[in-house]
Formats: sequence, structure tokens, C-alpha cells
Amino acid sequence: MTTLDPQQVLDAIRASRGGYHKLTLLAGTSGSGKTRLLTQIATQLDLPIINLSLHLSQRLLPLTRRQRALKAEQTAMDIIDEHLQSGLCLDNTELLFDPALRLNPLSFLQDTSRNRLLVASWNGTLFEGDLRFGAEGHPDFFSHAVAGVPVITVSRDKLQLHLAS
Repeated sequence: MTTLDPQQVLDAIRASRGGYHKLTLLAGTSGSGKTRLLTQIATQLDLPIINLSLHLSQRLLPLTRRQRALKAEQTAMDIIDEHLQSGLCLDNTELLFDPALRLNPLSFLQDTSRNRLLVASWNGTLFEGDLRFGAEGHPDFFSHAVAGVPVITVSRDKLQLHLAS
């Protein structure tokens, strides 16, 4: 775990381009500064930034509950492909955690980043090597070990890089 300055954040993201997964996650609770940091990253690296939950909800809304579960992953990938340039920043990824969609958000982001640079916000925490979303006992609670993906934890006073092997 290393405390970072903004230039080191950009360096970590650039370095991920050479990895199996070209994904960097910005993990933090609501109000921690993820969106502000993601906007700075998008500007510095000349990447588009999209609100994934907004785009995904607009596309899934006309579908039945069953159709949403069947088409959520491909629909999210289509949205990413439509906005992708040399890479893409994803903000507001919370809809990926909706239990009705039956997605594994971490696996989805990793799989999607195999051939493209993604920087994604994660509205949650990194705890003992597990990425978490939501509160234990809540229907949308998600906890999964993270490996092979740099995670930058964002809090109001510091940025820290976590590299899990």
C-alpha cells in the first residue's frame, strides 16, 4: 500500500495498459472524491467519462425483469464499446450490483478490460483484500477478493494504491 500523488495515479493507470486486465478501480465511499478524481484522470489522459448506471438503466427500462437479467451484461458492454476511444472512464457503476441483473460486477469489469483500458469508480471499500459494495445483510451486498487489478482507495485526505497479486 502506497500513498500517492495525482501524477502517481496517472502512472499506475498507464502501467495497467500492459497488464492482462487493463483495469484500474477507484474505490471509496459516497462523497470521498471518486468522481472528482475520475474527472481529472479523464482530462489528463484524454478519455471519455460516462455515467454507466444512467446509460444502462435507460437501455434496460423498456425490458421485462427477466429480459433485463438476460441482456444486462451485453447491454453494458455495448455501451462501453460505443463510448470507447483509447480507453474509458466509468462513473456511477452501482447498477451493476443490482441483484436482479445477476452480474458479478468485478468479473464483468475485469473481463471487459482485457482488450481496453478502463478506469472505473467503485462505490465501496477495500477490506482485507476484498472489494465490498453495500452493507452486509443488504440484498445488494457484494464482497469479492480482488487480484491482478490495481485499486486506488480514495478518501478525502489521501489516495492509496493497493496491488493484489
